[in-house]
Amino acid sequence: MCARKQDPGFTLMELLLGMFIVAILSTLGFSAYKSIIGQATRAHCSSNLRQLSAAVNLYTSDNSGFFPPYCKRGDNGQRMWYFGLETTKAGTAEGKRNLDVEQGPLYPYIQAVGSIEICKGFNYDKAIWKAKFKGASYGYGYNWWLGGRSSGRILMNVASIRGGANILLFGDCGQVNTFQSPASADNPLIEEFYIIDEQETTVHFRHSRRANIVFVDGHVEVFKPYPGTENDKVEGELLGRITKKGSTEYIK
Repeated sequence: MCARKQDPGFTLMELLLGMFIVAILSTLGFSAYKSIIGQATRAHCSSNLRQLSAAVNLYTSDNSGFFPPYCKRGDNGQRMWYFGLETTKAGTAEGKRNLDVEQGPLYPYIQAVGSIEICKGFNYDKAIWKAKFKGASYGYGYNWWLGGRSSGRILMNVASIRGGANILLFGDCGQVNTFQSPASADNPLIEEFYIIDEQETTVHFRHSRRANIVFVDGHVEVFKPYPGTENDKVEGELLGRITKKGSTEYIK
């Protein structure tokens, strides 16, 4: 009687090789997934910025061509930002301030509180975020030269701009905070920031180390950080400038 041939099964080498192949395929699949999510987030952000640009265009049409003020202080000391009225008293700690977005100059033209003003690429749900108001308020920075800078008084007019395709309007923005609790030098946190100017390193390259910028004419461009301006103190986040420090290119 012939002996039955024994099935050898998998050898240890074959098993290890199979596990190695599965690991590679899983890594490639996860990378592809992250890439798709990143592209979708960047596209959503670009759409937000175009809608904000359209809202500003409607605002300027109703206000003799002038851009909305960056920030104005009322008689009672309350600050009116371009994105809402700060209703808490002066000196209230960051993270505890109230914001009435419906009082903001752009609100009538947006009518979408908490949607197109917030970029999904900003990590609001992570411990690295330091709030300025109660909850997320605005994930984009404004070209403060258009809005009259810190006083909000000397506003730019559409007619005075030589080329809307060369002047930025809004962009991905943020700030590294190392100086206000719970942030510290040993615990740097990222917070929203509301201006893009000629000095600050507040452009937030949150889309695979790229930043979306919308210009006055409504087109969106993607920027890399200008060499030498990078700030990566907050883990996983990159901030900086799109031009060298002191440059007013794209600003005015």
